[in-house]
This record gives sequence, C-alpha cells and structure tokens, in this order.
Amino acid sequence: MPSDESVKIGDRIRDARKARRLTLQRVADATGLSIGFLSQVERDITTPSLSSLVTIARALDVSINAFLQAVEIPNGVTRREDRAVYSLHPSWIVYERLSSEAQGQSLSAVKMRIPPHYLSETSTHEGEEVVYILSGTLRYAIEGTVYELNAGDSLHFSPQRPHKVHNPTDQPVDAILVGTQPLFVDFATPLSDGGLAAAAAQPVGRTESASKVLG
Repeated sequence: MPSDESVKIGDRIRDARKARRLTLQRVADATGLSIGFLSQVERDITTPSLSSLVTIARALDVSINAFLQAVEIPNGVTRREDRAVYSLHPSWIVYERLSSEAQGQSLSAVKMRIPPHYLSETSTHEGEEVVYILSGTLRYAIEGTVYELNAGDSLHFSPQRPHKVHNPTDQPVDAILVGTQPLFVDFATPLSDGGLAAAAAQPVGRTESASKVLG
C-alpha cells in the first residue's frame, strides 16, 4: 500500500512557496509547469508526477524529502519481498525505488504501477530517460508525437522535450523508468534567484497541446 507520507502534499508545496515569497507565476516559469496545474496541485485537486515534484522542490530550494520520504537503499540491493512502495497520492502512480544514491552517481531507477486512465501533466526536466514496459499499454506524447508502448517495448528520450504520459486502458501498467534526473537527493545547486531566472528562459511545453494529442 502507498505510504501515508504521500497524502496532501499540496499544503506543503504552498507553504514552501509562500515561505520563499514566490508567486505561482515564478514557480511556473522555473518548472515549465502551467500556473493552472500548480494551483490544482496546491489545492490537492491533482498530483504531480515524481519527476515534476522533484522539479518543483528544486524551484523552491527545498529537499524532495520535504514532500516525500522515500526509503533509503544504502547498499544498492533491493529484494522484491522487502521493497517499500510509495505514492504521491493513494489513487495515482505507485513507485518502488530500485536505485540507491551515492556520490558521483548519475542514474535513478523506479518501478511504476500506473493506474487505468491515468493522464499526466506536460513536463520538461533535465537529463535523459529510458522506460521499459513490463505489462499493459502506455502512451508517451513527446512534442506532439505519440508513441504507444506495449509489454516488452522501450523508449529512450530526452525529457527536456515536453512530454506527457497516458494509460488509455482499463488495466494498470507496470513499467521501469531509468533516468539521469536526481530523484531522491538534496540538490547541490538549487534554483536560487539566478537559477529561477535561467530556468524561466528555457522553452517549455504547453499542457493543452499534449492533451489534444493524447485525447
């Protein structure tokens, strides 16, 4: 079952934003997420994906642990029967952490169970990702192009391109995601004032366009 730590992250995000006297517009510019989506997150109407939550945490200059307490894996080994599962919301994606974090490490890996009819926000973030489908059907929309992935399929792409994920079926999807975005560590170079300005200058996707594509 998902951890209780996952419930009601909207209040935590709003409090962190207000503590740093940041407007929703400024956070939107830094993250590439729309103001409407961020407002819904703060009101717990919707829940961000894990990668978007990491991006939000960085924009707010706070640790991801302020919103999500993921189990640590000190020796790099996980056992199926012992692996903890967690979620940002009980009815959304459930994650199992597969990777540990160490100095100089560049990869993060999670196993995901994506619920039926799940439709993510459009997001952009640093690094690169590989997704491998264990079961079910999952659609990725990347800059207007839709890739439908079935069990045994994989996709390697740059998440710096606006992308969105959709499970169009009545069945959950199990997938493994490996990427270079640091998911579970404190950031050595948070997005301070200069970082926010730099991030705002980067091109971002528009949620509406991917919604039309995935329909």
